[in-house]
Amino acid sequence: MFADTVFGKREVQVDHSYIPTAVFSQPEVGTVGLTETDSRAQFGHVDIYKTPFRPINATMSGRDTRVLMKLSSMARPTAFLGCHIVGDCAAEVTQVVAIAVKMKATKADFDATIALHPTAAEELVTMRTPTARHAWQAAE
Repeated sequence: MFADTVFGKREVQVDHSYIPTAVFSQPEVGTVGLTETDSRAQFGHVDIYKTPFRPINATMSGRDTRVLMKLSSMARPTAFLGCHIVGDCAAEVTQVVAIAVKMKATKADFDATIALHPTAAEELVTMRTPTARHAWQAAE
């Protein structure tokens, strides 16, 4: 977008809302969108889906590697607000999630996707029940 604007003489507007970010550490960290705290501050009803798990490749190899995935979604409508991943391939998975989020995929869209087994990313489409539900309380 920078190159198109500066060198191609074609101004391109950048939407900074859902820029994926990664930290290439051990374990990797990948994130796109709002944090749970920011989601709760900006939207009335927020569902949180969270899963810590041990991927099958770690189980079969005897490694004690774990992955944490967390999604935040508006309860109604079910628009994605954020995705956060800590573990192997977090950056790769986050990049793909960023495409889905940018295309306005919903939690229902993820739920309707058949999981690719055995992958860590399949957890994104198998988390069906929120681990937390947040709603604004009316002021008294």
